[in-house]
Amino acid sequence: MNMTPRMEHWLLLFVVLMFLIPCGLIIVVSEEARYYQVPIDPAASVTQMTGYSVVSANDTTWSVPGATGGMTYILADPSGQTVMVASQAFDSAESRDAAIRQHNANAVGRGKQVGSLIVHGQYVIYVTPANHAILSAIKSSAGTTKPI
Repeated sequence: MNMTPRMEHWLLLFVVLMFLIPCGLIIVVSEEARYYQVPIDPAASVTQMTGYSVVSANDTTWSVPGATGGMTYILADPSGQTVMVASQAFDSAESRDAAIRQHNANAVGRGKQVGSLIVHGQYVIYVTPANHAILSAIKSSAGTTKPI
């Protein structure tokens, strides 16, 4: 019986490792957004601490299961450019995550608008246009808020 590894064995090992290493890295590096109660809406705190002026603010409830209400802000920066920031609170982590999965399942232009989602506690914050400068202010505001 010949115990030397053949080329097919090395090739099989290579293919298996090429699949397992990236999957393992994704599992190790990615983390789930924790669900906890936040005392104030992060989008509201950003509108107060940045140089943006509030053009309009409306109460909204998204038509997804578990949504408990939120606000939609139209903000204008000093140069006159506008940005829409919508926040929505959810009653559980499962309903919050289901709304995010539903949003990501749609293609752009077919039920999905071009924008960025941020998760903070029980809130999902949607900002359009995508990659707007206010995203960094929202993320830093969300990072300074302590969970209850």
